[in-house]
Amino acid sequence: MTPAQKQASSSDPHGAPQATTGELPAILGGWRSPPAKFLAHLAALPIRAVATTRTVAVADPDELHPGDAPGVGDKLLLIFDGGCGICLHARDVFAVLDRRHRLTFDRIARHDGGLLADLTEEQRYGSWHVIHPDGRAEHGSDGVAAAVGALPGGRWMERAIRRWPGPPDKGYRWFADNRGWISRGSGLIKHPQRDPREQPANPRHDEVVDD
Repeated sequence: MTPAQKQASSSDPHGAPQATTGELPAILGGWRSPPAKFLAHLAALPIRAVATTRTVAVADPDELHPGDAPGVGDKLLLIFDGGCGICLHARDVFAVLDRRHRLTFDRIARHDGGLLADLTEEQRYGSWHVIHPDGRAEHGSDGVAAAVGALPGGRWMERAIRRWPGPPDKGYRWFADNRGWISRGSGLIKHPQRDPREQPANPRHDEVVDD
């Protein structure tokens, strides 16, 4: 996205709402402080260890529209932000845990005009999305619940998330709003497959994808 496009999008009163940049708790001294970076690196070690390469899940995404079956058989389609390193690492974790091969993965940018066309830019890039085999879509913590339920032994966790949705949703939104400093402080921003071109006009997202 060009600077002109960014400026036009941010000045559009009818455009997607602009989220504020997530702030690291003051007690840690900001995300540039040594304690913050150490804690972020420590938390990211098991995630960083499973970086892998994933092929696209849908051959012709422009032909798909909201409500259309994604054409991945009986698998769930997880759609993630390809410009966000920590999102790519999270995808890798799900891929490693998916021993029964019930999940498949693709990038948000490939579905802007198709399966995700009914969402605003902020809604598309503000969370993960799960498309069920019948075309039904779930987003955010609901999408996480569906994806976790497809993993071996994950059904009980899915039931818990759906029965008590408040805390999981708040936790998911906190992570989404703070993924800038988490991604930088942990080094997960450096995922080898990260594509900075997948970047909406959102100040928070700049922290996640820009070097």
